[in-house]
Amino acid sequence: MKSSRQKEIIRLLEQEKVVSTMNLAEQFEVSVETIRRDLDQLEKQGFLNKIYGGAELRSNGAEPWPSLAIRTDSFQEDKSSIALAAMQYVPDHCTIALDAGSTVGEFCRHLSSRKNMTIICSDIHNAALVLASGGNRVYMMGGFLTTDGTSSGTYAKEFCSSLGELDLFVCSTDGASPEDGLTTNEMGINELKRRYMKKAKTTILLADHSKFKQKGFYKMCDFSEVDILITDSMTPADTVEAIRNSGCQVVITTHSL
Repeated sequence: MKSSRQKEIIRLLEQEKVVSTMNLAEQFEVSVETIRRDLDQLEKQGFLNKIYGGAELRSNGAEPWPSLAIRTDSFQEDKSSIALAAMQYVPDHCTIALDAGSTVGEFCRHLSSRKNMTIICSDIHNAALVLASGGNRVYMMGGFLTTDGTSSGTYAKEFCSSLGELDLFVCSTDGASPEDGLTTNEMGINELKRRYMKKAKTTILLADHSKFKQKGFYKMCDFSEVDILITDSMTPADTVEAIRNSGCQVVITTHSL
């Protein structure tokens, strides 16, 4: 528990740059003294500098994770073709949970072609896209919102636990490889993804080729636990072959130049 809490403190620092001891104690439902001990240990490990009332991120020269706006503009044609290909697996009248992310956002734009669906959204941006498409029942997961507008925390987990079986979980990832599987950069969101996977009959991963050059901090699952990967033709052939050998179906898309 302590290790998980300290990893999440690091993630919060990377997002916010400065954290409050009191706020951390409330969020993790532990004492202020416990948080102070965490901050002491993390300072000794070189992750942060303690300041009055909290801590600030210690710069190590690493590049920050790109913002949602930057990710949305990156490889947009690849993401669009991936999203369109995913629609062949989405029938009318199904119950579907949507992950956050720019490629899932592209997928949301096509849902107006389906009818009488129940759609569960994990972030405010994709929820707005689904609502705009109309014609389906939409649920928004509650809880703490990350800086990108994605639900996380205790309330989000309680909402997810209250759900019955899902037909589909359409997910994204921060990083991927045949060896490490799917990885993410936020512990709370990572846990929610795993919960959705357990409830879904079919899990579909939407990931453009750039995801296979990145690795997140937390492991979500192996590719053997994913039913379908939809990616673009720039994903290396040996990577595709290794993923197929794990038992995951792989769909390769192309787009016209």
